[in-house]
Amino acid sequence: MKRVILSIFLLSTLAFAEGTSRISFTKDTHDFGRVIQGKTVEYIFTFENKGQADLIIKEVTTSCGCTAALVSNDVIKPREKGEIKVSYDSQGRAGEVSRTITIISNDPVEPSKELTITAAVDSSMHTTFNVNESLFSEKCSGCHFSPAAGKQGKELYEAVCTFCHGRTASGLDRLMVIPQDKLNNAIKNGILGTEMPGWLKDSNGPLDNDQVNSLISFIKGGGD
Repeated sequence: MKRVILSIFLLSTLAFAEGTSRISFTKDTHDFGRVIQGKTVEYIFTFENKGQADLIIKEVTTSCGCTAALVSNDVIKPREKGEIKVSYDSQGRAGEVSRTITIISNDPVEPSKELTITAAVDSSMHTTFNVNESLFSEKCSGCHFSPAAGKQGKELYEAVCTFCHGRTASGLDRLMVIPQDKLNNAIKNGILGTEMPGWLKDSNGPLDNDQVNSLISFIKGGGD
């Protein structure tokens, strides 16, 4: 009799699992590292519906008005992937911060899923910096231009890159995944509409081609 009951239970459990949705995130935490106060940063969390039924995202909320989250689609078919785009506005914040994003779905096992973002907001520097200014202007060159002279690889990264990208592994991890051609172009020519300037001498920056190549090798080597 016990075997019959156990068999019925296992069969019903299997049928339940096969006919339901399951939300599964690639990762549920992200550390932005050092963020200059006033800057807005973004990250995309990816997830997959690993169940056998449509996954329905009912609601996405954040723990603070400084954080916004946008889901790519409210309905995710079985084995399809979706995204949660999260942006964090550091205006008026300082120090270590942690925010949560809550996803409510029809997943019967985990109907409420929490994601976490963290950052270290730095208000001690660039308090008067205007995003339209160049990092290589006279008032900024002492930190962002002159220290690059004669340096290569790791020494160069630590001298002029850590101000924005941080000294932690997470900063390098974010740069490592950028395709090499795009990374090369961004370093040499900058990124329009951001604080990232062109670092090559032809773009009025402090670096020559050898320095740029050594920097890319260091980044792609994971900091080795």
